[in-house]
Order: sequence, then structure tokens, then C-alpha cells
Amino acid sequence: MVWYNRGKWVIFDSTLEPEAPVNLVGDVIKVALMKTSYTVLVDTHDYFDDVTASEIVATGYTARGKALASKVITKNAGNNRIEFDAADLTWSPLGNGTNDTFDQIILLREPDTGATDANAVLIAHAVIPETTSNGGDVTLVWNSNGLLHGA
Repeated sequence: MVWYNRGKWVIFDSTLEPEAPVNLVGDVIKVALMKTSYTVLVDTHDYFDDVTASEIVATGYTARGKALASKVITKNAGNNRIEFDAADLTWSPLGNGTNDTFDQIILLREPDTGATDANAVLIAHAVIPETTSNGGDVTLVWNSNGLLHGA
């Protein structure tokens, strides 16, 4: 995964305005599915309104994706790093009506109140295997080292 610069900033700088700092465990962190045509721009893509044109459109999918559950931050002393992890995420079913193809995901923080594309901060981006929705379940299984980690 690569970090968006704005996402890093709001995680590490508690004085940044207008956002409150991101709390990966306490805040609503979502995963959005992105079309194969999306080009990640970590310096200029700050909020979800910068990328909405590249989000998938499929039956069973909600704009700005799905919220992570069972979020946890742990210290991995053996690898000298901190890891952020969550429960695997399933869309059930996805597609079978309107379908789309995706090969990327974005993690974003959705504000507690008044959430819009313009105030949902982009945190990180990853490339995943290309998938076309077809009405079946789509499950994202996170790496055993977590979704994100910092050394």
C-alpha cells in the first residue's frame, strides 16, 4: 500500500485544519473499490471527490465503499513496526445487474457527521487482482501483517 500525502498528514499532525486527526481505530475507515482506469496521485488526490469518477458502479455497492470492522493497531516487535489491521471485508453479492471491473482499493476516513466526497480524506491506495463483479461475493483478505504498517 502507498500512503496519500494528505492522509499521512492528518494522521501525524493533530493541529491540521480543517480535519481532526485521523484515528484509525476510532474513526469510520472505509475501503472503496476503484476501476482499472484509476491513476493514483498521492500528492494531489486529497479527498474522495478527487477520485469519484474512478469508483466502481455495481449492484450491491455503495458509494465510498464499505466500513472496516474489528480494527486494531499492534506493535510487531519482531519486525520493529506498528501494524493496522481489520477484519476481512466482503461485498455479498456484488454485481449481477450493473457490473464493473476493479483492480485497486482506497482506504479513506469518513467523518462522523456530514460525510461527503469533499471531506472524506484519502489515506492509502493498493493494487489488487483484477476482478469483475458478477453477482457473487467479493472478499478482500488482508495480509497477515495488516493493511498498513509503519517502521
